Amino acid sequence: MPSDISGSVSDTLSGKRIVVGVTGSIAAVRVVDLIRDLIRRGAEVHCTMSLAAQQILHPYALEYATAHAVITEITGRVEHVEFCGVGGRADLLLIAPATANTIGKMACGIDDTPVTTFATTALGSGKPVAVVPAMHEAMYRHPAVLRNLEALRKMGVTLIDPRIEEGKAKIADNLLIVREVERLLGPGDLQGKRILITSGSNAEVIDPIRILTNRASGKTGIALALEARRRGADVTVVHRFIQDIPVRQVYAESASAMLDAVMDELEKGCDALISAAAVADYTLDANEDKIKSGQDLLLRLLPTKKIIKTVREAYPDLKIVGFKAETNVDDAELLARAEESLRGAKLDLVVANDVARGGMGTDDNRVLIVDRSGQHREIMGKKSLIAKSIIDALVEVL
Repeated sequence: MPSDISGSVSDTLSGKRIVVGVTGSIAAVRVVDLIRDLIRRGAEVHCTMSLAAQQILHPYALEYATAHAVITEITGRVEHVEFCGVGGRADLLLIAPATANTIGKMACGIDDTPVTTFATTALGSGKPVAVVPAMHEAMYRHPAVLRNLEALRKMGVTLIDPRIEEGKAKIADNLLIVREVERLLGPGDLQGKRILITSGSNAEVIDPIRILTNRASGKTGIALALEARRRGADVTVVHRFIQDIPVRQVYAESASAMLDAVMDELEKGCDALISAAAVADYTLDANEDKIKSGQDLLLRLLPTKKIIKTVREAYPDLKIVGFKAETNVDDAELLARAEESLRGAKLDLVVANDVARGGMGTDDNRVLIVDRSGQHREIMGKKSLIAKSIIDALVEVL
């Protein structure tokens, strides 16, 4: 199950109102935890249930989870219109879990349960709708179910695909669902933009067993990737710490491999490069066999080719965010060195920090974000918060 490697739970859904439609899959028992994850991120959640769902999970459980009465029937209040009609109170209808039965009804415009009535209303009014299928694998593979899923896609419904395990199409992990909801309800200020991010450390081979590396964990790069994706960007991360995150990832171990991967990606077209990796400054000629231990060893280190310099020479108009790590300097000196990097490499933004105070491998950091005008902002806290501030600054540049 994926973990929240972005660093913390934030307020990414603050001010958003979500209606969760629960249908008669055994996966309904997972919904309480999902609702709490949405609420932890600031969302206000309301629930509607089909009769079949109520036979699996009592409405009181969802009332307790949401602090709102659960809609189990459509009354004279016309709840489906109140929430999902034109100008309705809801920002999103999330149907989780969605059975084959409900998916088929949605695809055909049938609304004979509270959940399908909400769905018909939301689709007719243009509200965002997300569906999280959960059923036996044989049902999920049925040609009619596949056709119905494709019909929903064509209607603009976001499908959050299940995990195929043990002969079942199991409901997607909560974190995957939450991230898709964040993207659907995000500001969209990077919609249509392609963002390339380098992340983490390199590993320069000494011999078949040993490597030369640094302490960078890649947590900031991952947080940046998730934040950019949340805001609508098409994100690619180049790194050696491949993880279970919903963005495209390219494996690159050494500094030279990272440079090659970056140049290959830029050839496809890119709006911005965020160079968050702590790229190896030195490499060496690797030994083909394991170096014997117990003796003095002299390694000849060779400087690596600078990624940002190479990219800037090839793409003079590309927006680039650079990172500047220093040790044991005060803010005035840190800013001076950041501005020197900004001018020297013709960067658009520089994120500077003193790693002697922390930041490498930790969940928290303190950084200064410096722009071309010489203005800077100080950001301190979880790396997810820092990533949000860096992407805010990049949006201004773009």
